[in-house]
Amino acid sequence: MKIKTGYFAFLLAAGVCLMLSCASNKPSVQPELLNGPGWTTENNNLHQIDGPPLSDGDTMAFRVYRSGSPSKETFAKWCRDYHIQHVIDMAGTATDNERAYQKAGICPNIEIIYSEKQDPATPVTKEFLKFFDEQVEQSKSENVGILFRCTTGSHRTGRLAAYYQMKYQDLEPDEAIKVMDHLGVAMAAFDAVLQPQVRALHDYVHGRPCSQPAQYCVK
Repeated sequence: MKIKTGYFAFLLAAGVCLMLSCASNKPSVQPELLNGPGWTTENNNLHQIDGPPLSDGDTMAFRVYRSGSPSKETFAKWCRDYHIQHVIDMAGTATDNERAYQKAGICPNIEIIYSEKQDPATPVTKEFLKFFDEQVEQSKSENVGILFRCTTGSHRTGRLAAYYQMKYQDLEPDEAIKVMDHLGVAMAAFDAVLQPQVRALHDYVHGRPCSQPAQYCVK
């Protein structure tokens, strides 16, 4: 049976329209958010995510950094080059890292304001988010740099960076997830638990009921 030309043209147009509609519904990600090398061993995966660009000779300013646990050489850069004042350690290893380096005289004025081991599979609590927001505001009022980290700067750090960027930089969950995955390592092994947590954090930021299964919601 022959299909009339007009009907075929209608079906073709409808298919094109549907494809364009689907494409328009795909999440858009600001290209500049995915600039850079992604996860890197340089400076233990340190990335600046807020504040004025850093250049030689710059003084202290409110800047927000994320990273993995520092080597002695990288820790020295935290105060010397990046002007970091406050550190949040979500791996709970500051005693063997930052504080050990400080005992050797490196960056003695950096304040380790938190050092507890978090689990990437367990959502962060309201109490921790309240503490984090307070430290962000404190660093902003003091015009100093703040850094948060875990071990590789990927999973626990990526989750908190997503929270920061959704709350303070108006990223949508899909954008925050793209950035989290871009700057992380072995993300495929963690995305199943991290992505719904990021979406739950977005609900929390906007004061909405959690749209994700209960095990991923902020408690």
